[in-house]
Amino acid sequence: MNDANTSRSRWKPFLLGALIGGFPALIAGGLLGAALVWLWSFAEREAIVNPLADLAIDRDKLSPDETKLYIDRLAGAYLASKDNVGLVVGVLKNGTSKVFAYGHIARGSDEAPDGETIFEIASVGKTFTATMLADMHLRQELSWDDPLAGFLPQDGVVPRAGDRQIVLLDLATQTSGLPSLPPNFKSGDPLNPYADYSVPEMYAGLREITLSSPPGRKYAYSNLGFGLLGQALERRAGMSYEELVVSRLCQPLGMGSTRMTLDAALKKRVATPHDGGKAVVVWEDTTMPGAGSFLSTANDMLRYLQAHWQNECGADDTLCRALHETVRKRRPTDAPQRSMGLAWHIDSENALDIIWHNGAAGGSCSYVAFLQEPQVGVVALSNSSDSVDFLGHQVLYLLARH
Repeated sequence: MNDANTSRSRWKPFLLGALIGGFPALIAGGLLGAALVWLWSFAEREAIVNPLADLAIDRDKLSPDETKLYIDRLAGAYLASKDNVGLVVGVLKNGTSKVFAYGHIARGSDEAPDGETIFEIASVGKTFTATMLADMHLRQELSWDDPLAGFLPQDGVVPRAGDRQIVLLDLATQTSGLPSLPPNFKSGDPLNPYADYSVPEMYAGLREITLSSPPGRKYAYSNLGFGLLGQALERRAGMSYEELVVSRLCQPLGMGSTRMTLDAALKKRVATPHDGGKAVVVWEDTTMPGAGSFLSTANDMLRYLQAHWQNECGADDTLCRALHETVRKRRPTDAPQRSMGLAWHIDSENALDIIWHNGAAGGSCSYVAFLQEPQVGVVALSNSSDSVDFLGHQVLYLLARH
């Protein structure tokens, strides 16, 4: 915000009052006009930045029991809306986590979800990809300033705009200029759209792309960008993307239920995805898994959030250092109050920096967010196609109040 412009705007109602009331009414008219405009501005600002306005909370601090009652209320409204089936909300405050579960793991089932129920997390998995980039950068296995072209097959071509090449950091900050999906992307099955799209097709699609802006210049959310980043990391690591994430992230943090490939035991714990109340399949994507192909649980994701505040993550501290790197503000976006970390969006709101990412598949939605100070976090997972973003945002604000 420009302080000079703000200062001038505060004087406008004062001068307006002077013109309307004449010099004798300068003080009274000016102050009245200023007060009216200030009140209007405050109300407008509150409507934008107070996600708890509709809850009519009449106190600054809430007890844990009161917080749960409000979470129950939000969850009840979510499940009553449209054809939503199940919801799990995990909360974390000062190292203590709790999980609240609602609804069912499938329509028509009597079984309720819990903290160990497995959901698609979709694009929230982009933060895993970014963590692996930071981890490999810190271990000097690559640099995030390396050009993408050096990680492609021999005949691969990376689009350019001007002299600037796309580097790995551009992909991780959503500033590559790449489109969301390749122009040759076609789905043989709309209920499982990524299943039959191949790696050779993805690289062939790169040849058809004109960048929307020079790399590093402008925010443009790209699933393709993170798909390419995942491919680059696995080529350098010499293992599959899933093996890389499991070995360097999931195993050190004890995230035993966070996987792309599910064995028989894990499959039994999956919440059936639903679109419009109808059961659909879990999406499969082995071509662009870096864009978000993992499934997880509320308990695992709470462990993941907790690690962002820790200084030790297993045998050495490299993973924790990598997690810390992902949440540093690095590049602006098209929204004035939003910055990009590595994959994470960081919204400056009410003197808080809200670090978040969401995800959506055919019949699942996810939202993960946390604050560095106070140390609070939320995980919202649903087996329905109705967004949980605002619900999760509200819960984060509830946690920050007590």
